[in-house]
Amino acid sequence: MSFIQLVVAERDETPSGVSIRNKSNFEILSTLWPAKDRGRIVSLRIDKSLGLKSRARIVAPLLPQDVSELVADCRRQSPDFILVEGVILFQAIVALVDALPELAIIVDMHNIESILRAQMDRQRLPRPLRFLAPYIFHRQWRASRQVEKQAVAIARQIWVCSGADAMLANDFLRNCSAAIVPNPIPAWMQTVVPAPKSMSREVLFVGHLGYGPNKQAVAFLCNDVMPHLRKSVPDAVLTVCGRHPKRRITALVQSSGNRLRGNVENMADVYATAAVAAIPLRDGGGTRLKVLEAMAIGCPVVATEKAVEGLGVLPDVHYRRAQTHEEFADEIADVLNFPNFAAEMADRAKLFTLTHFGSKSRVDAVRTALAAGRFL
Repeated sequence: MSFIQLVVAERDETPSGVSIRNKSNFEILSTLWPAKDRGRIVSLRIDKSLGLKSRARIVAPLLPQDVSELVADCRRQSPDFILVEGVILFQAIVALVDALPELAIIVDMHNIESILRAQMDRQRLPRPLRFLAPYIFHRQWRASRQVEKQAVAIARQIWVCSGADAMLANDFLRNCSAAIVPNPIPAWMQTVVPAPKSMSREVLFVGHLGYGPNKQAVAFLCNDVMPHLRKSVPDAVLTVCGRHPKRRITALVQSSGNRLRGNVENMADVYATAAVAAIPLRDGGGTRLKVLEAMAIGCPVVATEKAVEGLGVLPDVHYRRAQTHEEFADEIADVLNFPNFAAEMADRAKLFTLTHFGSKSRVDAVRTALAAGRFL
């Protein structure tokens, strides 16, 4: 059996959540079919001259040459299935089905993108005007939903990150065959030697700094949480770490007396000095790799319910739950001031994460998904 994994060509080599999941998926499929010529990755480039100009802004315009070469390649090689990493590649899905109607396609939906797009659009508006979002963005939201519905209708199977996303897909997109393939724990976390928690006063936030929900989280931490936290923990410091920080984020972090580490290659060094990971996300989809990696290396986590959605972790057992800036400051202060209790919680979270999101769990999930779709 042979397969092709379709991915969007990355702009740089700094690992992202998307690239980590894609790499893990390919490695597992290659393990199931170990012959070297039975699995290939095909990277499709985005036509940057066009941008996301379609109403469905969840779809990328791909270089026509890349799409034509992909179709020709599939005609010659006749792969047993194509794993498409995200609805962003919808243009390639349509081209493949038009040319090869019998080709089996799996769409890995890293998020339910139409819902995520709607959440982000709401956040773009001033708070008093957010109730107008369904009217302002009606056409774009409808177009995004139609794209996802078409992708679901075309695919033999879709993959989602969590049970919560599976329910969303069934409720929102209807009649979809969704298999749960959880996000992976990044391999680098195995090299981390955590700092002595009684000595560290570092609060850590990790995330792509060009992503709307992450930018909102950084602003919340810098403007609201850290000033409140420093009233009880004067030497606490926030480190913001992520890809592609823009000028506004850089200025905000530095002017508020905190630290910025952009485009870090070795995340093990970042977590080695952190006493607690603060994850105040309000929007987003899938499951958050930033939560999984923090828990997997034994770093205590303070997070919103949204941040841990779909992971199955419990407040006060695996993480500390907070919503307001006062709650975040208080919970972070407890972690910093009572490191032994925080370490016990982190150990429980680490065991849970390694058990449910480790390599064996993902292999079993992929194998189950493929068997359900009759690919095995």
